Amino acid sequence: MWTVVYVSQSMETSEKLVDMLSENSVISKLRRAGKDEKENCCYEVLVPGTELEAAQDLIIENGLF
Repeated sequence: MWTVVYVSQSMETSEKLVDMLSENSVISKLRRAGKDEKENCCYEVLVPGTELEAAQDLIIENGLF
């Protein structure tokens, strides 16, 4: 099951996180959430439940929380 590990209004920040997770062998994907209007759109970074702890540790270590 996929779990949301990070939410951002910035696609750039979300993509950087997905790249960082990938570089550290953590499977992740990016999903757009919210309204279709760009101003009110959020982006969710999701990881499998088995990767959740590793992803959280990397987010904290990199100061992204």
